[in-house]
Amino acid sequence: MKAKYLIAAGGFIAVSVLTGCGAAKITDEQKAQIAELRRQQASLGEKIKLRQSEIARLESEIADRERAVAKCNEDKTALEQRLAKFPNAWPDYTEPAKDTVKTSTGKKK
Repeated sequence: MKAKYLIAAGGFIAVSVLTGCGAAKITDEQKAQIAELRRQQASLGEKIKLRQSEIARLESEIADRERAVAKCNEDKTALEQRLAKFPNAWPDYTEPAKDTVKTSTGKKK
């Protein structure tokens, strides 16, 4: 008796599997949708790479400009410090003696 039930259950399973495989086939419309989605995926992937390279370029440009601003601020600070010491802004500068200054002809005065 158990054998009859096992054979009947096995037959039912076999029929279900065989008929179920036919229903799982992809239609032409679904294949076209998959192909279109893959094209979109490739296109979006390229756009992402393009934007990432643009981001890297812009970040580099921002860093360059930030360095230029920092250098400018350093120069400004140095000039402000010298201006605060005016008129003796360049204490390390000494004028050459007037008797040793050469004229435009190359002779000493």
